Amino acid sequence: MSTSAVRQDLSSLAESSAALSPWLLVHTKPLQEALAEHALVERGLPVYCPRVIEPPSHVRAPRGPVPLFRSYVFCRAVPEEGFAAITYCPGVDRLVRFGDAFATLRDEDVDFLTEREDGRGYLVIPPRPIHLGDPVRVLSGPFGGFEAVVERLLPSSERVRLLLRVASGTWRAIVPIREVRPLGNGKGKG
Repeated sequence: MSTSAVRQDLSSLAESSAALSPWLLVHTKPLQEALAEHALVERGLPVYCPRVIEPPSHVRAPRGPVPLFRSYVFCRAVPEEGFAAITYCPGVDRLVRFGDAFATLRDEDVDFLTEREDGRGYLVIPPRPIHLGDPVRVLSGPFGGFEAVVERLLPSSERVRLLLRVASGTWRAIVPIREVRPLGNGKGKG
């Protein structure tokens, strides 16, 4: 097949994709969301990769907007027509399926995310503040999965001191604040 025939096929694919086709869930190769997004756009397919600002988890962590759903982008196309054009793109691993059906999103789902970007091109998720006395869950590390109560905030080192109740008694642990998430509404003292 000649290059001009491929380009013609891709342009007709893009035209048919825009007409009421679903948003397909595309699984990308690790850390290649931007490459996949660029390659799909080059093929004339509408693509959306929601991004979010999140605090860096370590010194070399990426700064700026990062994908909200790591290793996933949304691409508008008719699955039967766009299968090869999508799956053979650089950065793309596969189209996500549930059994024989492709995973799709409705326009309302994508609109929900884009409206919250408020013209910035990324979402801002406000952090839930942690207060003294708040019940929290430790997300990772040796205490991962444990529930605890915040005993003291250590803002200069971005850590919290927790009280953990375990079978042998109550223990104190100091963990990075990014490794804990508040449970419920919290009943902090301020």
